[in-house]
Amino acid sequence: MKIAILVDFLISRDQYTIITELILNLYPHAEIYTIAHKQGGILGEIERRPIVSSYLTHKIKTEQDLQKYLWILPSGIGSLPIHPSIEKAIIISRGYIHGVNLPANVKKYLYIVDWDSSPSQLKGWRRFFEKYINDWRLKKLKGQYEVAVSSEHLKQSLHLPNAEIIQATYRTEEYPFARDDQGLTFTHHLVYTDELKVFELKLLLDFLISKQEKVILLGKEDHIMSLKASYSAVEFGGDHCEATQALYSHQAKTIWAFSDLLFPAKALGALSTGRKPVVWDSPVNREYLGEDAYYLETLNQAILEKVYDQVLAEFEHLDRKSLRRKGLRWNERLFKSRMVKFLDVRD
Repeated sequence: MKIAILVDFLISRDQYTIITELILNLYPHAEIYTIAHKQGGILGEIERRPIVSSYLTHKIKTEQDLQKYLWILPSGIGSLPIHPSIEKAIIISRGYIHGVNLPANVKKYLYIVDWDSSPSQLKGWRRFFEKYINDWRLKKLKGQYEVAVSSEHLKQSLHLPNAEIIQATYRTEEYPFARDDQGLTFTHHLVYTDELKVFELKLLLDFLISKQEKVILLGKEDHIMSLKASYSAVEFGGDHCEATQALYSHQAKTIWAFSDLLFPAKALGALSTGRKPVVWDSPVNREYLGEDAYYLETLNQAILEKVYDQVLAEFEHLDRKSLRRKGLRWNERLFKSRMVKFLDVRD
């Protein structure tokens, strides 16, 4: 059986990439179709497969480019040259690629990992296309798919009552556990920069520095380069793999893991090292993390003071083994076994 795996974008490595690779491992001969592919930006198993992309691959090389050309995504997706021999399509969607045109005879499986809220960020004249894009991608959910989603929140918000829930995963094996009897000392606050705006990060840094706390930043730095000169006492650690993140996580008093994504991988990684993260108060974070996180409605002095006091009272007394067990519930083996059943891999 000729199988195609369709994904939104292959621009850089992220949590979406990890999920794609795990599903690719179930189909060693499948071809990949995507809206845009930055050659050499992904590496690993994905780059070793045949990759077919739309005409937008010559325009979209970064996340900023994605925003710029968002208004013509329906056209780009419609241009994907799906080979007529394809009999089974596995669509791993963040809110767009499921809009592809597939022949009626193709067996279709749709796994919605995320629902990107980018249309609300369209600027200038492109904002006229916002309603069109949202209507288009919601309408495309009504195709003849076997559907699974990554959270109960996503199932409800997209009005997919028959969708199966398959929680996503992260590389749990990259988070080894350092026991308390190994002489751990908790020395710093670990802050992930990826989802923070510059003014938000500045507010948080000023607050932690006022408390005489050591701060280590991890994650993408392009958008925060303007802060480096002003915060010489802060360690800018760069963007690293999960194994390196774990080294910084073990001795953190807490991990500030802000994300609007529909799977809190970095927060769960914190749990795997026995630490309790600070996250946005969102339905998905509540669903995945329950009581094992500190929640922020917004960033302001009063809320930061409240959360900081909670961290200060608890960080030395956490049941680290219990937190780790909870973090490891979303392991790769469980994810793959559920995907095997959902995708009917025996075909």
